[in-house]
Amino acid sequence: MNEILAKSSGETLSEHTIECLKVAQSLIESLPLPEERRAKLRKDVIFAVAMHDVGKAAIGFQKVLRNEQKGWNGKRHEIISAAFAHGADLSPAVIIAILTHHRDIPYKISETSGILPFEQIPWSDDETPIWMEMAEEWKENYTKFQEVWKDICDYIGQNELVEYTELRPFSRPFYSWLNESKQHSAIIYKERYYASLLRGLVITCDHLGSSKIKPSAIPILRNYEILKNGSPRPFQKRIGNKDGSAILRAPTGSGKTEAALLWAQKNQTPNGRLFYVLPYTASINAMYRRLKIIFGENVGLVHHHATAALYSMLESDEDIVPRLDKQKTAAVLSELGREIYFPIRVCTPHQILRYTLRGKGWETMLAEFPKACFIFDEIHAYDPRVVGLTLASAKLLSQWGAKCLFLSATMPAFLHKLITDAMGGLPFIEPNPKQKEDKKILDKKRHNVEIKEGSIKDNLETIVQAIRNSSSTLIVCNHVKTSQEIYSIMKNKLQGEDIMLLHSRFNQEDRNRIENEIITNYPPKILVATQVVEVSLNVDFEQAFFEPAPIDALIQRMGRVNRYGSRAPAKVTIFTETVNPHHLYCECSTESHKNTCRVKLTIDELQQLMNPISEKDLVEAADWVYGEGYQGVDQTEFDEGFNHPDIKEFEARLLAGSHQEWVEKIIENTDGIFEVLPVSLVDVFNNKRKDGLWIEANSLIVPIRFRTLLGLQGLLDKNNDPWIINCEYSHEEGLILNKYIENIL
Repeated sequence: MNEILAKSSGETLSEHTIECLKVAQSLIESLPLPEERRAKLRKDVIFAVAMHDVGKAAIGFQKVLRNEQKGWNGKRHEIISAAFAHGADLSPAVIIAILTHHRDIPYKISETSGILPFEQIPWSDDETPIWMEMAEEWKENYTKFQEVWKDICDYIGQNELVEYTELRPFSRPFYSWLNESKQHSAIIYKERYYASLLRGLVITCDHLGSSKIKPSAIPILRNYEILKNGSPRPFQKRIGNKDGSAILRAPTGSGKTEAALLWAQKNQTPNGRLFYVLPYTASINAMYRRLKIIFGENVGLVHHHATAALYSMLESDEDIVPRLDKQKTAAVLSELGREIYFPIRVCTPHQILRYTLRGKGWETMLAEFPKACFIFDEIHAYDPRVVGLTLASAKLLSQWGAKCLFLSATMPAFLHKLITDAMGGLPFIEPNPKQKEDKKILDKKRHNVEIKEGSIKDNLETIVQAIRNSSSTLIVCNHVKTSQEIYSIMKNKLQGEDIMLLHSRFNQEDRNRIENEIITNYPPKILVATQVVEVSLNVDFEQAFFEPAPIDALIQRMGRVNRYGSRAPAKVTIFTETVNPHHLYCECSTESHKNTCRVKLTIDELQQLMNPISEKDLVEAADWVYGEGYQGVDQTEFDEGFNHPDIKEFEARLLAGSHQEWVEKIIENTDGIFEVLPVSLVDVFNNKRKDGLWIEANSLIVPIRFRTLLGLQGLLDKNNDPWIINCEYSHEEGLILNKYIENIL
């Protein structure tokens, strides 16, 4: 007789279950729990994993796995597994973890997809016909299943469970677990929390067991060398000795990242994880590379395009087969980043919010977030709603024993106050002017800033002459269209010079290539860029010309000029006007708005400063520009985020065996980005897909903002996936929209 299978690949039920149990044993040991709690959890997780797939023994399911029939008419094997666990007198929490390890509870308000079919749930007073049919199919394989079950019981050392081989319909009190409103009213938070924790662990064991990968032990951060060149600066030493959550403000190039890691070393508890949170994928990729140098294979990468980023970092031959192998490796690493696997992860704040808002897979945070260290870097760069959601989440995490470090080069006083108010007061660390080495940082004067009337186009000849007299020049524009236009002008006026263009409307393949070339040339003679340069590249230019922007954005741009202050102060010219009439950061259409416009306030404040400008000057300028902080719509968005009921009322709203479908959509589309395929790349795209190189194919897609897309409707072919856009694309200039639409961004 054929063995009972768990996978269509031929893997047997006993083989798969034992692989999952191996993961469970490693996973439990990696959790930050005292032994008494670990012992109970270990027992429950082992039982749940041992039984999670026993329903697959049903004859119909086996026929599907052996390709003897196409489907099983929607019947769910996990319902049989849960009834088996009920027959073994296991707790409701264990039964819920087994029952919902693929789908959510059946009685959810306003949810119709992704839930268990309620008509298949067996009740002691209502064994439905479809349930009796499922149970009968399972019993047909009973003799063979007994052999499998004995092997599993032998593996976990629970031979007394061998005799429990009946399916028992649920008693009516169990109904409260399967109904959203009744679960909230009848079951206390502690029990709902524990059932959710079990569910997350069972799902993780199932996923990692299927991949035959088990998590390793959590590294002790203090065993790794953070500072390879000498002793810590005074401010680094202070934050490195700070026990508990804190705020750190330190200039670019002063060693902020090293200081944050020293803090993590001090604050890691046994088996504590580390989450390094950054606002942009480009800066996340750079930090991932940096942390991998220190912590090796313990570091994972998590963001929307992580698979493509990992693929570009892996090296292989150009042949298709090695590229397919590299693709598989990148996909596995990306998936592992979302599992309980990597003890150190670099991610966007949205990946944290995905869990605290209870998106798909949220339960894993109950295993990983307690007692973890969270570094929220560049906190000033988040939009007001994300700041609110992040602080609300950090407040929740702190209740679970987690510790948070908020890190920024330009943290305005109002943001400092928001963080301390939210977290109940935090120590504030920054370089101390009374300490010699810290004073050097604060007194370092890297820039001479000139405010010049007009726009870049109004001052072209002056810029060209300055470029000829310098080895490297950075030009930052606020709009893609402007950057493309200035790039073309410079190419014409400075023929033969090393000039490059970087903006957000390149596909990923070209953007990776351009960034690598910029780093290799370090830096090019001329780089024309948009604000993507603020976060994506560790470069050091001799001089710069910027379109006007708020103070924090300008400080980030200035961080790419005379980055380490090793030369005489570099000249930075900031123009008062933009080339594009659309204002990216604000619309100063009224006199009253002009008085609160942060771009105008920034220009006014910078004009008052004496050259050369110190880091202390910039911090004080940022404080003045932001004044009292969020106003109007910004304040409303912050308040909505900070008071989001799903975080603020986490205990009351926690629902075991369920996630919120809307979270995924909200998280992935917060920036209003759509992806389109230029018509000129369609053939290349299709050929790569035909060869199975789906990551390379997807790297040809170009991101474009929704508001820009609205003006291009006549150029879009929406009958394809992805949408095809009938616009010119250049590997040198990206997606070119200038000739198709006026006032393009």
